[in-house]
Amino acid sequence: MTALPEIRLPAAPLGSRVDAVVEALLQPILSGDWPPHHRLPSEHNLAGQQGVSRAVIREAIARLKSDGYVETRQGKGAFVAAAPGGNSFKLAEDSESDLLELRALIEADCAALAAERHTLADLQALRDAQAAMRRVIDQGGLGLNEDIHFHDVLAAAAHNPALRRFAAFVGRHAREAMQLARLSRLRYENRLAEIDAEHGAIVAAIAARDPAAARAAVLRHISNGLKRLGLPPRFT
Repeated sequence: MTALPEIRLPAAPLGSRVDAVVEALLQPILSGDWPPHHRLPSEHNLAGQQGVSRAVIREAIARLKSDGYVETRQGKGAFVAAAPGGNSFKLAEDSESDLLELRALIEADCAALAAERHTLADLQALRDAQAAMRRVIDQGGLGLNEDIHFHDVLAAAAHNPALRRFAAFVGRHAREAMQLARLSRLRYENRLAEIDAEHGAIVAAIAARDPAAARAAVLRHISNGLKRLGLPPRFT
């Protein structure tokens, strides 16, 4: 039986215990450690892991269910939803460039906040995520999942749970399909190192605690992504 990932409370003890547990449970869902249909630990186990009452766990699960991240099955417990967060917000069939522009605006704010608020653990997680994508590319892969994970970690470093959830939702709609085509093209053209360099610039700006530089690095990254898709850049 596959071991469940360890759940950790956010470093900054902001908000209620329910808010903290909701954020802790979202971590393995958003990262993909708990994929769709994965069964969550029991209320008893979660309460022990988080050091809270089962009533707090039930309220947190109810909130995640309302937001579309989990579903409950009578007598069986709680499970990750088939499309986590899909009931929380709807995107129309927008163009690739419009979705990327929306993603840029959100992630630029995430990066700016991360530059101000990140912990040493956040910075290490960003560097680890960048290194993971680099390893996959060096081994001949595309690094799609690692690219998505890097941006999830970036949003987490902003220490705003609501912003992180929204960034994850928009990011998956704006990235997965078009990123696969883009990364496949770049692999063919032997240009995947460009993404690594752009991620490095984002990490460096965050490490320097420079919000303006972090915002600019994200906008450059998205603008270059538009150009790599053959679309006109929207940010200069």
